[in-house]
This record gives sequence, C-alpha cells and structure tokens, in this order.
Amino acid sequence: MIEDPKKFIDGFKEAVGRFAKADKETLKAFTGLNENAVQAGALDRKTKTLMCLAIGIAHGSEYCVAARAAQAVEAGASRQELLETASVGLLMGGSLAFGPILTVFMDTVEALFPEGAAK
Repeated sequence: MIEDPKKFIDGFKEAVGRFAKADKETLKAFTGLNENAVQAGALDRKTKTLMCLAIGIAHGSEYCVAARAAQAVEAGASRQELLETASVGLLMGGSLAFGPILTVFMDTVEALFPEGAAK
C-alpha cells in the first residue's frame, strides 16, 4: 500500500523518466493515448481526469488513485470535487473500493490539500 502519496507521485514521475530512457517509443505511445483521451472536447480536461479517478477507485488501483487525483488538482479540481468523484467511484466499485483504496484516496487528498482548504 502507498504509505506517502506525495513521495509516490514524485517517485512515479522519476520512474517515468527512467522508463523513457529505456523505451521511449512505448512511453510516447501511452502518453499520446492518455493525452488524446483527456484533452478538452465536449468534456474539459478536469472532468475527464476526474472520470479517470473514479474508475481507478472503482477498480481498486491505488496507483491510479494517487496519480489521477494529483492530475485532477493540476487540471483545477478542488478538494470537494475530488471527494464527490470518490463517492461515484465508491458507488461503482462497491465494497471492494473501500478499505485500502479509500485510505490511499484520503491520504492523497490530505497530501494535496494539507489544510483541508478548498482550491
């Protein structure tokens, strides 16, 4: 389980850099797909990133939860928007989305918004 979401996010970015050196083409293809999927269209980037977060919660992926929550904040999401997104993910994930995933999510939100302040 992710112990420190901020440390995980920093480590993830560093790992992506290392992977880019090892297999630039695969990373380019994946990041291209990601960028295409979340680019603004009928839905804005923030909304699409929040959708990714909800799906990560529903599927129980702590790595997606931490990374997509941080990306949603970068796209302008507020603490309240993250919490409401989590409610949807928990609804769709059922009891399997509780426990470790809820812990990772709340730890991440508290790391991104240390004072609980709205953004």
